[in-house]
Amino acid sequence: MYQYNDYELLYLISEHDENALDIMYHKYMPLIKARIAAFRIKRYNQEDFFQEGLFMLFRAIQTYRPDSRKTFNKYFDLILQRHFIQLLKKESKHFYNVQLVENIDYLKEEKHEEENFELDHLLSLCKFSSFEKKVLNLRRENYSIKEISEKLNCTVKQVYDANDRIKRKMKGAKNSLDNNW
Repeated sequence: MYQYNDYELLYLISEHDENALDIMYHKYMPLIKARIAAFRIKRYNQEDFFQEGLFMLFRAIQTYRPDSRKTFNKYFDLILQRHFIQLLKKESKHFYNVQLVENIDYLKEEKHEEENFELDHLLSLCKFSSFEKKVLNLRRENYSIKEISEKLNCTVKQVYDANDRIKRKMKGAKNSLDNNW
């Protein structure tokens, strides 16, 4: 579909070729939409995040160095994900609670009492180690991974691993509940 690779397009854009900029935007729109879906952005925020993604693409075009070890695709994807995480964290302070058992935190609307009961019931079905319980409790209190590692005097990797195990155990418990209905 595209007759130019990223490096050719970046060169043409540096030469002020508007067509090359359009081609670059159209080429990376699917990646922006995929990241919006991966971060589970609410439908009413998707257009805003899409516009932010286009802005990040423009910034990546301006700041990319061809002599770096990253391809442009990876460079842009990294910038895009970091920007989305920043936006979500800012937004979470005002409107959301962060879902705590994902490797990459994503947002979930605040829970009602019924949903809190379901979460507590789901957690009661899981068998967590004492370390996993500590990590889960601290994550529910909105401590970051780094803060938890400092509080528990362990490595960040250990906290990430425990977080991943918690996620898998909760998913397994939820699946078994769903299958019983």
